[in-house]
Amino acid sequence: MSKGVKPVKAIVADQRAADLAKIDAEIERLEKLVAQKKSTFDADQRQHALDQDVDRQQRLKGEIGDINELLGKQRERRFKTELGEVEPPKAAPTAKQHRPWNIDEKVLKAGKPAYPGILRGSQADNGIFSEAYFATKLFWEATVADHFRKGDLPADAVVNLDLAASIQGEVVANFYWYSERCAAIEARLDQLEQQTAELEKSGIRYGGIHQRANSYKRGTIVTYGGSGWIALKDADVGVTPGESPDIWQLAIKAGKDGRDRT
Repeated sequence: MSKGVKPVKAIVADQRAADLAKIDAEIERLEKLVAQKKSTFDADQRQHALDQDVDRQQRLKGEIGDINELLGKQRERRFKTELGEVEPPKAAPTAKQHRPWNIDEKVLKAGKPAYPGILRGSQADNGIFSEAYFATKLFWEATVADHFRKGDLPADAVVNLDLAASIQGEVVANFYWYSERCAAIEARLDQLEQQTAELEKSGIRYGGIHQRANSYKRGTIVTYGGSGWIALKDADVGVTPGESPDIWQLAIKAGKDGRDRT
């Protein structure tokens, strides 16, 4: 055999020694880790029962068990390496066939639907808003899916449940939050519509110069002290503008007297 060429057995022995050294280093690391966690566990158990952290003890027990399981695997691996058993090479994972995105391209191309431009409570209101909402929902679903598709993310990608819970929680929270807000706005609109209808029914009319001997209906405008006043409620005899702000409201303030030009 020529000089400088190592025998095959020597090469195998060198590789085995290197593998054993790596395994021994990992075993030593795991043993130290177990010792540290056992020390922490024992120290906590030496405390008074009321001062012990039961949750931490349970967690440490689980961690020690997991590390001991890894230690067992490393020791078994060392034994096989000493015997010269070679671990079979791991087969390369086959590429997973992902499900393609099912996106309505027409919805994307059409763009975001416009909010219905109709009067609330009108005859055209029936069904228009629900259809518009459904179209808006389809558009944003397609837009988000297209965003993921452009990022080379498959439609059947696995999502962590904590992330899914966070997203779903936000969606549900927004739904209930804005439902309550819309209900409050609807109630206020109903109230304003009723008030407007009553005002339109009663009408606003001019009652001339205010007379203390007269009574006035709500919505009547009178002149008093050079200003215009509107009755917020029915005004009884003797109720004078300026003295009853809950009944008479200043609508037109009197101007200042001007000087004649010379």
